[in-house]
Amino acid sequence: MPLQPNEVKTINIADSAVKAEKIAVGAVTTPKIADEAVTAAKLDENSVTTEKIALGAVSTTKLADSSVTNSKIRDGVIRSEKIAAGAITTAKIAEAAVTASRLADRAVTTEKIANSAITTEKIANGSVTQAKLSFTPPSVARPITPAIVTSEIGDGQVTPDKLSFDVPTRPMTPGLATDEIADLAVTNAKIAANAITAGKLASGSVGPSEIQSGAIGTDELANNSVTSDKILDASVGTNKIQDGAVTPEKLSFVPGGGDTLTMFPTPQTALDQGGIIATTQPAQVDLSAIIPLNTKGVIVSIACINQSYANGGMMAYIFRQLGAEYALQVMAPPANAPGISNGASVIMPVADDRTLLWQAYVGGNNSTELVIYILGYVV
Repeated sequence: MPLQPNEVKTINIADSAVKAEKIAVGAVTTPKIADEAVTAAKLDENSVTTEKIALGAVSTTKLADSSVTNSKIRDGVIRSEKIAAGAITTAKIAEAAVTASRLADRAVTTEKIANSAITTEKIANGSVTQAKLSFTPPSVARPITPAIVTSEIGDGQVTPDKLSFDVPTRPMTPGLATDEIADLAVTNAKIAANAITAGKLASGSVGPSEIQSGAIGTDELANNSVTSDKILDASVGTNKIQDGAVTPEKLSFVPGGGDTLTMFPTPQTALDQGGIIATTQPAQVDLSAIIPLNTKGVIVSIACINQSYANGGMMAYIFRQLGAEYALQVMAPPANAPGISNGASVIMPVADDRTLLWQAYVGGNNSTELVIYILGYVV
């Protein structure tokens, strides 16, 4: 006869008669398990998940030593009462973490202060009493003799509070008067550019040493200020003489006996010889294409032009005939300034064959150019 549902009671089952294979999957429900019947040995590995643990069930005794790592601790949850006495060692304190508010009053004792750590700015004004000194300061009579000099006062040590007068504001009103400025106190650095006007210069205070080379141009010369005394001898060349400016009145002789002076509208070039680097022999210059037959004399001008200069000198001469004294001598400027020249003019007799002689002198490593102009003639 088959068994009816619930017909087999506990008292009908012998001890240990129900084997594991006799229990259906899912047949052992919570009501079937006696209290404290599930021991550690009955639990499979990793079977106790978070949701299986009741709130507050994990007590200190349930935690293994060193099992609570840094990542298990939530930020800001460790309060002072959780920290054991002496647990915070030096290694646990971050650099500069101990600020003034973390120190208890009188917590910094002598042995906590490093040697030479107390600098001047750490000492409050008036806090160093005589008792703090390792020596007895000498008594100082007032006033101090000799007085304290500038070198004994540190930079920035004289504050406005130490002065017996009010510090003037800037800009000063009224400005400084002459008697308040020490002699020689106004140096070059104190003078602004273009601050020295003509009215500031004393009469006769600008001498040759105060004028830069080449600073006096045409605009700086007053009309009629270049007098004869100011013109260097033999420095007026043909190019300096205006066409038609040499009138009979300017000549040092009066043509007579029927002599006639003819001036050319423009100077006539009789010779232009450049690249002269050594003294030449006397040489003729033919004027027959410039002046007529029977010419008695000519107004001649020579220019000695500096082409290059290193040392020594350069000169040019003209004369009537070989053996005669030269009628005119001009020296080129002894300066490394190509193109600069000196010149001069003279009236002199001319040979019957209408020639003149010229010669150049070059001393040193130089080069010159000689130009001869005919300005007019006398017949």
